[in-house]
Amino acid sequence: MNLDEDYHVHSTFSDDGASTLAENVQAAVERGLRTLCLADHVRRDTAWVPRFAAAVDEYREQYRQLAGLRVLAGVEAKIWDGSGRLDRPAALDGIDLVLIADHQFPADNGPVHPAEVRSAIAYGGMTAAEAIERVCEATARAVSCAGRPPGGVLLAHLFSLLPKIGLDEAMVPDALLADLAKRVAHAGALAEVNEKWSCPSPRTAAALARAGARLVAGSDSHHRRDIGVYERWVRPTASAAAPD
Repeated sequence: MNLDEDYHVHSTFSDDGASTLAENVQAAVERGLRTLCLADHVRRDTAWVPRFAAAVDEYREQYRQLAGLRVLAGVEAKIWDGSGRLDRPAALDGIDLVLIADHQFPADNGPVHPAEVRSAIAYGGMTAAEAIERVCEATARAVSCAGRPPGGVLLAHLFSLLPKIGLDEAMVPDALLADLAKRVAHAGALAEVNEKWSCPSPRTAAALARAGARLVAGSDSHHRRDIGVYERWVRPTASAAAPD
């Protein structure tokens, strides 16, 4: 995994982004990055994707020549349900990467708030093992059926959902983790190590790497100051997951 890249940077195109595309690109240049994926949140009814793709396109050739920076356009979409469908527009012209995110629990009939799943586990409506298995299966299906923009798909902040429902990555059985990692690698998906959400764990990152998935660094920044800054989670996880 290279640390001179950031595959997860939000801008003012997202509801909670604080920095513009121009500010983000400039910050990447100042920090000596070689790859920058500008990725903003979408939903099924998002209408600004063509404008976003066109805006990102303005920086591609200019900054490749001036600073050796590869600029990509991405969209981040949550897993919608257990089948792996994503909450994203049908048309993604000009988009390089689809970032697959576990923002909510992917139930059979659509996303469920993590608090509801936490309550279901607490009161016996679902076991922790069942919840973990459903998250893993929906994630694997999402990676396989997300569609293929030119750059493919990126699995963003894997297992960030688990703490929200009162669970932990360490509870994922070895066999289930190995199966998920194999399916991610088979799909040719990138797998992000995410600074903001401190996931996946070194154990999960190592499983993905062993299966042949390519790990990439992502800040999940919402402000330019955080772009490419990896002191707390990404850097130590990269070291721990590296082969001996």
